[in-house]
Amino acid sequence: MCFSDAAFQQAVRDSKITTKHSSLDVGLAESHFIEQEGTTNAMLAIVFNYEEMAKCDALERLGVIYHEVSHTVTHVFEYIGEEESKIGDESRSYLGEHIFKQVFSIYATEEDKRESAGKRDRAAFVEIGKKIRGNKLQVDQQRDRGPGSDSIHKPKDPPGRAKDFDWQDIGKADDSFFPTK
Repeated sequence: MCFSDAAFQQAVRDSKITTKHSSLDVGLAESHFIEQEGTTNAMLAIVFNYEEMAKCDALERLGVIYHEVSHTVTHVFEYIGEEESKIGDESRSYLGEHIFKQVFSIYATEEDKRESAGKRDRAAFVEIGKKIRGNKLQVDQQRDRGPGSDSIHKPKDPPGRAKDFDWQDIGKADDSFFPTK
């Protein structure tokens, strides 16, 4: 399984395939069965565009995985020379189940790995901010006047009463001080 073109190209080289192949022509994923003509070199791979897959909901991702596993099962039977008309339903189902479990496990592990890396990256970013500024960066907190949907400051209480020099409330203005006409 590959999650990038670079990983796919490395797998092609590791399989000693010298012909040029692209990882994804269209879509979210592709199953590849490549045989190097004139050699015994062969490769079976499923390539996922992880970033695009991450935009899908879980059910859609499972559907894509199942779809590519179905192609992969066909490629396996093709590779071993089994005729399509002679492949039994049970053989196809058991092989499909086995491959699906492996692919799903690898995909879930990749999701966990990327999620953990994202959390580590965010934590590292916050720590760097603490070292540079001595406190948390704004992106780490959502508060009034900070980034986010509540970035317009709204005072929590109405302005307080005026205070004198000893910080004592000054009462209501004395109207007698101002002459009336």
